Amino acid sequence: MKNIIFFMTHKTLSLDHAKATFYSISKQTTDKKFDILYLYNTHQDEISNDTLLDLYEEYKLDRFIKEVKIFDYDPSTPKTLGNDLEVINKYCMETYENQDRILFLKSDIVLSKNYFDDALNVPEGELVYYTTPFICAKARISDAEIFEYADRDTYIRSDDITFFVEDMYGSSDNDFTNRPGVNVTDENIKFTSCYVIFNFTCHMISVELLQFVNLDRSSWGGATFTALYRKFVGTNRSFAIHKFHGIISENRDTDREGPVKDWLYS
Repeated sequence: MKNIIFFMTHKTLSLDHAKATFYSISKQTTDKKFDILYLYNTHQDEISNDTLLDLYEEYKLDRFIKEVKIFDYDPSTPKTLGNDLEVINKYCMETYENQDRILFLKSDIVLSKNYFDDALNVPEGELVYYTTPFICAKARISDAEIFEYADRDTYIRSDDITFFVEDMYGSSDNDFTNRPGVNVTDENIKFTSCYVIFNFTCHMISVELLQFVNLDRSSWGGATFTALYRKFVGTNRSFAIHKFHGIISENRDTDREGPVKDWLYS
């Protein structure tokens, strides 16, 4: 069985985002390796593949990944996450075995130091949809603070700098209910946490299950995973952190809206 990473970078994600993701990979604590990392780069006019390869070498990621490859990206692919995922899913279903696993890793993600260890120790022999708790860093949070958070030994859903907004069931068990004296926009709150399993965050999926991912090809797009619920495998140890970025681009002319925008900019 192969374990494969698709590292995805697109407009609105900077070189600093790529550096942060690769840095977090360099800090992994596992003695196992992923087989292949694909560079899926949709904005080579801004960040070249050679630059990404140089980062791969700089951070010595061959300690955790056996091989790096450049995916032959077609520039005519519509610029949405849903269309990118469709291309990747089709390629993987044609190229790899059903039991092989694909980790979808966007360059706005910083991994906790034990992420690879948990992912690579998911028992073999079963089809899986693996996802971890998800942390969002507010816009004002520095990389140093994010890296310090990623160095935690385990996921802590709520503490003096973390506000827990939602569990996987969308229940009332959250900090809005449990911590009425604390506001998610308070200055001391630097991160929000959740365990949302149906929306796109950072996931490892068996190739056979890719056909059941519901893709949204609209202007921003993405994916949902409700059909994979019975194959869900999770953890309460490792986690993924979202590094803030703007979202206005050539296919979206409006910023985030609603309470999430207020949280991120607070």
